[in-house]
Amino acid sequence: KDLIHCRILGYLFHYFPARDIKPFVREIVTTNGQPRELLQLGEFYYDFFIRSFKSNDGQSPPSSSPLSPHPSDNVAKLIECMLQEAPRDRRTAKKYALVRDSFQCPVTKVYDWDAVMCSEEMEMKITREGAEGGFTQCVHIFPEFTKANITPDSTEVGFLSNRATYAASVWGVLDRFGYSVLREELNGPNIHRLENVVTMEESLRIHFDRLWIWFTATEEPNTYQLEGIRDWLISRYPKYVTFSTPDPKNLPLPSPTYLSIHAACAKIAHVSGAGRYIEKIFRCMEDARALSEGGGSAELLHEAIL
Repeated sequence: KDLIHCRILGYLFHYFPARDIKPFVREIVTTNGQPRELLQLGEFYYDFFIRSFKSNDGQSPPSSSPLSPHPSDNVAKLIECMLQEAPRDRRTAKKYALVRDSFQCPVTKVYDWDAVMCSEEMEMKITREGAEGGFTQCVHIFPEFTKANITPDSTEVGFLSNRATYAASVWGVLDRFGYSVLREELNGPNIHRLENVVTMEESLRIHFDRLWIWFTATEEPNTYQLEGIRDWLISRYPKYVTFSTPDPKNLPLPSPTYLSIHAACAKIAHVSGAGRYIEKIFRCMEDARALSEGGGSAELLHEAIL
């Protein structure tokens, strides 16, 4: 694991799209080349950058009927009815994202079953096109738990306090690379802003949350190359994905900045070995029934708390 921590520091230089790298450089310099201090710094970025984006949740978030039965071909009217305020939760974010993404996963082009079943027009449309239907999810690029206003009062201890401390540390990592502005952009319910969500078909969502796939920007605006840790993992998906919207002002596209930070995290997790190590820990957590005697489960317990 020390080798993983060491690699993370090196690959942060190589992959992270830093706006200002000087704070990170100062952190390296202040260790004075002491191996233990350098490894502890690498562990910090493992805990509060790599682990913050990588999920072991293979289950889909709770599904809910996301749409009112407005005519699906009258997008302008649907936008007017919906956009009374910004999305404040996952369910509302999915409503807006589905409209922006034409009621389908932008990658697989699978239509959302909830949207189809709410509208006869939509059902007729996919029948005419011979398109596929399936279940989609509202995927957050920055995970929901990083919302910056987690500030438990003096009566809240334990889990909520740990969440607040962890979230603060995650934002501290981004501050070190010049992204302090994101703390405010994604503060509280703003974590559900459309720039931070994408409609994805279920299996694709799992791959994205586990840092197995990511989107790399191309020279074409809003067009990305889909990349992954294995060629066969992305072989059934299109090589390039273009995000589009019927209303750029009210239904903004996923943020290139957010996607670039997620991509950097995914690449660093892969090439450093951290991703594979975390997957191993996840399997151990699923299999473990009790802590071993003599402190042998200390590392497993540390990961479980994170």
